Amino acid sequence: MKEYFYKLADLAVSKTKAGEFIYLNLSGEESDFIRLNHAKIRQNGHVSQYYLSITLIFGGKQAHHSLSLSKNFETDSMSVSNALNSLRDIIAQVEIDPYILYSTEVNSTETVLKNELPESENVVNEIITSAKGLDLVGIFAGGNIIAGFANSAGQKNWFEKPGFNFSWSVYHSTDKAVKSGYAGYKWDESRFNAKMEKVRTELEIMKRTPVTIKRGKYRVYLAPSALEDFFGVIGWGGFGIKSQKTKNSSLIKLVENEVTLNEAVTVTENTIEGSSPNFNSTGFIKPDVVKLIEKGKHAGSLVSPRSSKEYGEIQNGANGYEMPESLEMNGGNIVATDILKVLDTGIYLNNVHYLNYSDRASCKVTGMSRFAAFYVKNGEITAPINVMRFDESVFKMLGENFVDATSEREMLISTDTYGQRSTESSHLPGIIVKDFSFTL
Repeated sequence: MKEYFYKLADLAVSKTKAGEFIYLNLSGEESDFIRLNHAKIRQNGHVSQYYLSITLIFGGKQAHHSLSLSKNFETDSMSVSNALNSLRDIIAQVEIDPYILYSTEVNSTETVLKNELPESENVVNEIITSAKGLDLVGIFAGGNIIAGFANSAGQKNWFEKPGFNFSWSVYHSTDKAVKSGYAGYKWDESRFNAKMEKVRTELEIMKRTPVTIKRGKYRVYLAPSALEDFFGVIGWGGFGIKSQKTKNSSLIKLVENEVTLNEAVTVTENTIEGSSPNFNSTGFIKPDVVKLIEKGKHAGSLVSPRSSKEYGEIQNGANGYEMPESLEMNGGNIVATDILKVLDTGIYLNNVHYLNYSDRASCKVTGMSRFAAFYVKNGEITAPINVMRFDESVFKMLGENFVDATSEREMLISTDTYGQRSTESSHLPGIIVKDFSFTL
């Protein structure tokens, strides 16, 4: 597919006129999707799709066109030619864009991860065997994801990374279930079986009579999947330079040094270890690592090319939304076997949901406990808890109330498949915090 894309790109560039500049982006996948219910295959299929976007720039103006590729060169080349003609008609009618910024220096790259994935059929058979006797529902998605870039200057970039994501729940009764997930680039049978064994253990606990905890402040363990949801909320504008410059960022008090976090907290955009391309849609190469929070203090921002031009900041390849795509938080000192011991007495949260800001300026987030949430007493899980609402400041969670993080971290790849499989990922530990507020 790489050579096919480059051939189309060369054709498009050859059709440009004097003063015109174009760049092209390719996104695509070859993915198997398998849906399971009652630990049996209910639906399976394969998706092969490739999309091309073309951006034409002329006279300080720009216009975009997207199309689906057939992989028939005669058909696709005609579509590209028609798209260029359409873009010329559009660009004649739009206004000058003062914040256009795109790569004109040639920085060609190629990233191709060796495909070490087993056949999806073998993986699913293993899942079914491991889930014997369980009421399991879930979706497995696996295969190759690609991205490509080319422009008038002759720059060409290619990204190809095969991976998988299996998200599943095991149901007990009424609203009681245990949720888990496993994602990565190489299927590890022993690691998956360990996750399934943990699910079985927690399912047995879910059979106990649930308790309703009183509203108040508790010592809480947030598993990586729960912490990911908090970062998902603050990642929407929190780390971006535009939201910070306009004072809309939920992290503005951290950015302006009004608050600091625990010095054990370091957060980065770690592209080199993530699952997203190392180039953005305008052709700029992303740094391997962008420091966002270092030892509890603001260390940097995500800067898109447009914001770079608007605010005079150095761009670092951030996407147009200036949201993290490969977020990473450093680990701590708690080994996995000691989580309950260090928590001692409090609440163990595997998952949360319905998160939203209750006070953006204070980075305060509200949400609900979900699935396997447990009450822990003296280092032992005693019972599941009924659904509770929490309302807590991330500044406090990662600041004055931060106790420690697990030394082991988990790679969490987004399960979003809207349009196509997402390449966003997080690499996060679990954390223990004190005085975490449950409100009702």
